[in-house]
Amino acid sequence: MSEFLTSYPRRISVVKGLQDLIRHEEIELDHLSLMVKIKKDEIINALILEGFRRVKFENKKAYQIGSGFAKKLRKPWEMHVRLLDIQQQGLIALQAEVEISRKYVQHIRSVRAPVIYELESILRRHSIEYRIWNAKLRDYMPWKAMICFGTTIAIIYACKFIGLIR
Repeated sequence: MSEFLTSYPRRISVVKGLQDLIRHEEIELDHLSLMVKIKKDEIINALILEGFRRVKFENKKAYQIGSGFAKKLRKPWEMHVRLLDIQQQGLIALQAEVEISRKYVQHIRSVRAPVIYELESILRRHSIEYRIWNAKLRDYMPWKAMICFGTTIAIIYACKFIGLIR
């Protein structure tokens, strides 16, 4: 079987200069997506122009929009792209992976490698504006809000201790 080499970012900017490392085991969890703020029809047209075709049978992810798209690469590989509806501000997330082609039985149990640069180049060729989105961003909390919350709780307990509040 021939190899398909791809690369994935090792370090990503998270928030205002804060950077984080992506560990090898996290790559399998599909942390990175490309976010676009255009109509899904424009994305679908760009994918079809690039040689992608609709996938008939697939395991759908939560919030997936319609069927995914697949494009044959060098034998036996293919790239699979999914469009996911992000429930905020009309954003669509694009996730892609390279896997063994559906023509082979091994496809069922094969390893899927998430890709981002290949999908990025397709969006750039079609002048589609995108942002890289990291699912781990939800793990970070703004420190200013946390300080205000902590201070408020401390003041309430201090007032209870002094006897101003019962």
